[in-house]
Amino acid sequence: MIGASGLLLASPAAADVATDAAPPASDARAWAAYEARLRERLADAGGHRFDDASAHIALDATNAVRRTAGAPPVEWHEELAAAARAHAGDLAARGYVEHLSPEGFDPSHRFWLLGRTTIGSPSENIAYHRAAGPPATSTALLQRWKKSPGHWRNLLRASHTHAAYGVVRGRDRVWMVGLYARPVATLPEPLPFHAHGPEIARALRAVPGEHRPRLSVPQGSRLGKIEGTPPVMQITAIRRVDTGAFDVVGGPIFLAAEG
Repeated sequence: MIGASGLLLASPAAADVATDAAPPASDARAWAAYEARLRERLADAGGHRFDDASAHIALDATNAVRRTAGAPPVEWHEELAAAARAHAGDLAARGYVEHLSPEGFDPSHRFWLLGRTTIGSPSENIAYHRAAGPPATSTALLQRWKKSPGHWRNLLRASHTHAAYGVVRGRDRVWMVGLYARPVATLPEPLPFHAHGPEIARALRAVPGEHRPRLSVPQGSRLGKIEGTPPVMQITAIRRVDTGAFDVVGGPIFLAAEG
């Protein structure tokens, strides 16, 4: 939605929303191309400027409003920060304001492609401001989310333990992406994007058995015909959410390397 101030809020994306919009697991080229695009965007926002100081100020502001609401504080998470920064850079470079990329990848896919050690599913908030004069501060953008119940729920959810932001500034505009999560497990070593059997096996062994680690096609990918082992795979785990109820939580997405 767009207000008189020039602020646009993308509808909040929650971790438990499946889009089934990403390319199928059989399309390794599409997944590899998007992974490469994200890594490029970590340093290139299409001529605009990354504002890392504002990203950390946004985390401080987040904890201030969480404290007021009685929610526990969240800690900065570097892999969430990478995914937030890359998407903010992509929004600025390609001129769109959406949770889904033009290729159909969602916030969780970005986190699972860039976050090579974390098992967890993030929620995402996006704000965009364009108006004459200085661009809005990250704290002002965060306060605007108070007018959107979905954004505010993401910000204040008591179960979240970690968060991070990416902020990109232009001459008269600013893009801000926030990611929030409660990781299930952390791998002791990064799983390469092109992963071999021994690396995959070590990653699976590193996830506590209570979380039932396994391999699957990427969550939220479109169905497609696959013969043999899927070329694009993902480590997943489960998290108990209630008596007899579980969430399936995603982890690093990788291409199964030969040899």
